[in-house]
Amino acid sequence: MKIGILDSGVGGLTVLKTLILNCPKHDYIYFGDTFNMPYGEKSKNEVINYGNKIIKFLESKNVDLIVIACGTLSSNKEYLQSKVPLIDLLTPLKGKLDNYNNLSIIATPLSIKTNAFKNYIHTNLNLISAPNLAYLIENNKIEEIERDIKNYAKYFKNSDALLLGCTHYPIVKKEFTKYFKKDIITLDEFILEKVKDLKISKFHLKLYFSALDNKLINNVKSILEQDDLEIGEKKL
Repeated sequence: MKIGILDSGVGGLTVLKTLILNCPKHDYIYFGDTFNMPYGEKSKNEVINYGNKIIKFLESKNVDLIVIACGTLSSNKEYLQSKVPLIDLLTPLKGKLDNYNNLSIIATPLSIKTNAFKNYIHTNLNLISAPNLAYLIENNKIEEIERDIKNYAKYFKNSDALLLGCTHYPIVKKEFTKYFKKDIITLDEFILEKVKDLKISKFHLKLYFSALDNKLINNVKSILEQDDLEIGEKKL
């Protein structure tokens, strides 16, 4: 099975990594829109436009399905157009987190603005908008990341659990654990049931980014914990 995966940058690599570890016999094509990231602070129309351009590119690579490995795009899935099946990150949450009495969700401003999480999680939700955090993680700005997470902690410290509603956030999950000692949930945990029974093929991985430099390449290698990667640049 040839699976396309898209995100605004390196955040979707957390989803890709989970898929590779648990479903290694697939042909994966990843696209990170590093030129236009972060998506979370842009308008809905801009983000939808970027998403549809990436989908067309992945379709040109003859993918069988596309995983929207981006919380912001997943919260706007109904506006995306694809000739192949789309798997978003929010639909698999349905019925999975309703057992928590008080669940905090930290995500990008656009994701929070859509209120999409309320369609899939039916419990008391505490929605936290985190401007700029994905950008800081993308650029590995450690001091600013820890400062921001420390500041956001006062909003989620009394919750039963914390959902990291952006795929960039699991990259710094250790920073969240410093300020929250209960359950920390990531979006990639729920995607496996959507792909585990797909027809298997021979493993292959190709990664594309809309802006590429050595710093990004090293970051990608660090996140995926692989050195021998096929990485290319593709403008939208």
